[in-house]
Amino acid sequence: MKFLHFTNNETIDLETHPQPGLRKIYEVYDAINRKFKSSYVPERDVSVDESLLYKGRLGCKQYLPKKRARFGIKFYQLCESSSGYIWNSLIYTGKDMPLWNESPNYKSTTNIVMTLLEDLLDKGYCVTLDNFYTSPELAELLLSHRTDVYGTLRPNRIGVPEEIKKGTLRKGEIVGFQKGEDLCNEIYGQKTHLYFKYCA
Repeated sequence: MKFLHFTNNETIDLETHPQPGLRKIYEVYDAINRKFKSSYVPERDVSVDESLLYKGRLGCKQYLPKKRARFGIKFYQLCESSSGYIWNSLIYTGKDMPLWNESPNYKSTTNIVMTLLEDLLDKGYCVTLDNFYTSPELAELLLSHRTDVYGTLRPNRIGVPEEIKKGTLRKGEIVGFQKGEDLCNEIYGQKTHLYFKYCA
């Protein structure tokens, strides 16, 4: 993979390039991503997760100790839940990674999810997330774009009700909260995780 090179170094302008860290493969990567989107319309249920690929020498290589493949290039992927079809992806390249247009106002995990989902917003999709991405901030933002969300939740996230932060929810218990007229969430206690569902 280190010999893949699809760009003319003499004509490329790093100042205006959308993702300078991927300049050698960007044209092919972008074409593949666009083809994935144009070839298929995903069903209602989609999910966002990350995976690691390639172990070679790179500046943007990540280390994730809890993943099976601990080193590599990090891919953020939006997949259809039923088939696993990869509908959109982002390659982590550090600060030059292109994110959602409104990104300066939000956390990086929120920006990643919104970037991946951008073309599916306001269409009634439902996204499943793990606790790396989930937060009340992201849930409110997705709901404002007619997108439901559910998954696991870290109790220490900003905006999580105090009752949850105190750890009083036991296995099998369910609690519900409402914020304003639109946002309601249910949180389910399990042995090792808190599961939540946000809906309008």
